[in-house]
Amino acid sequence: MRPKRPKKHRRTAPGSKEQRKVVRVLAEGKVTEPQYLRAVAGHEVQIAFGATGFTPMALVEQARLETKANRRADDFDEIWCVFDYDEHPDIARAIHEARQSGIDTAMSNPCFELWLVLHVEEQRRHIHRHAAQRRCRDLRLTDGKKITASGLSQLRDGYDAAKRRAESLERMHEQTGSPKGSNPSSGVWRLVDRLRQVPAAKRDPARPSAHRDPASDSE
Repeated sequence: MRPKRPKKHRRTAPGSKEQRKVVRVLAEGKVTEPQYLRAVAGHEVQIAFGATGFTPMALVEQARLETKANRRADDFDEIWCVFDYDEHPDIARAIHEARQSGIDTAMSNPCFELWLVLHVEEQRRHIHRHAAQRRCRDLRLTDGKKITASGLSQLRDGYDAAKRRAESLERMHEQTGSPKGSNPSSGVWRLVDRLRQVPAAKRDPARPSAHRDPASDSE
């Protein structure tokens, strides 16, 4: 993947002199993930979307290039890679290299649609990505790759419940001895907390890096 220079993003909110935090997001999905993240982000944060539609390893490689360039340009404050576990063979390597480079990751296993489902209901058993996608359609959260208007409302209202369910899944895998990031799981809530500027103490004071995906410790 050829490096792409991030576009300059305005750091002040309309009608305000206060600077906004800029969060750079590189997502595997081209439609669903950007649509969701724009809908749930707080007004104090500017999302700068970058490369989409690439494998996790390609996203991390691009993020590394942008992180290096950002040391001089100061175009963003944080950079995240959002991707699915799916059937990618290089997940462990991608997460490891991201961590080594100071890049945050938000992975869903098996896919991002699992994270959407958690806004509405529990999902504590292993689920195939096709089943998670089908469940999103059944719940009228998505129509194809796009989130429906009614789905956006449900997702905004259901975020706190989704976060609790995702945290509960992490505890379940820990208690059963399953590897971190096992199916079903999602770390997208960590990114959403950053986009909403939730204070670190409220996110998880016990973690040395409050917004690091626990799957980054699984390799």
